[in-house]
Amino acid sequence: PSKKRLQQLEKIQRGFLWAGRAITNGGHCHVNWHHASRPLALGSLGVRDVERVGLALRLRWLWLSRTDEGRAWQGLDLQFSSNERTLFFASTYMTIGNGMNALFWEDRWLNGHSVGELMPLFYSCIPKRRRKARTVAEGLNCNALAHDIQGVLVIHEIGQYLQLWQLTQQAMLSDAPDQLICKQTASGIYSAQSCYAATFQGSVHSYSWKLIWKAWAPPRLKFFHWLANLDRCWTADRLACQRLQHHLCCLLCDQAPEMIRHLMLDCPFSRQAWHET
Repeated sequence: PSKKRLQQLEKIQRGFLWAGRAITNGGHCHVNWHHASRPLALGSLGVRDVERVGLALRLRWLWLSRTDEGRAWQGLDLQFSSNERTLFFASTYMTIGNGMNALFWEDRWLNGHSVGELMPLFYSCIPKRRRKARTVAEGLNCNALAHDIQGVLVIHEIGQYLQLWQLTQQAMLSDAPDQLICKQTASGIYSAQSCYAATFQGSVHSYSWKLIWKAWAPPRLKFFHWLANLDRCWTADRLACQRLQHHLCCLLCDQAPEMIRHLMLDCPFSRQAWHET
């Protein structure tokens, strides 16, 4: 779907979550939507990001087009962006058999690496249309490899070409078919769930998410605990930051400014409630 369609879907999701209706405004949203639509382990709400879900499902088509020839749409010219193909090839590697299905320039078949990763300068001399068509079985033929080169090679490209030639001399083909392996799953088979999780790699994990979402409590209390942990409850200190009408002190004890920490832990009434439970 287009970027505009994705924004419309996210708008409906936000409205349902924060206001219980299809349309809402920013005043109802306690947390930024990009933070809310992240996995629970990252300290978020766990709502699915529709753009990332669409990416994971599209890459499943790319996986099936390489591994399942019995699909009804097999043979169609499926279009994928450069970012989608980059993520796919970064998440997979190829175990070489007969070399008939593995792509020489794109797949990671050289000890878990691709030609573009090991020889980037020489890789840039290969036209894009040939990168997507040349198989490993064809590329191991030196004449076919030389035919893919476009332009004039300088000393650095020639050096990387010789390195590639040495690596290809170590490759041994067999009668077994090539196997595409997904690194994100234990079985080696691609799943949209594993790809969706891979898009969050590098994010900081939350150490308190299990205390919030695995607790033995009603969902509405878990939701409140999550908001309190992010300091997104409308206490007096936050109302003051927004220049809204608020009380100067806590309405329970009238001894300190009303903040979420005070209401949950420091207020004498809160301490008494914790002590009694």
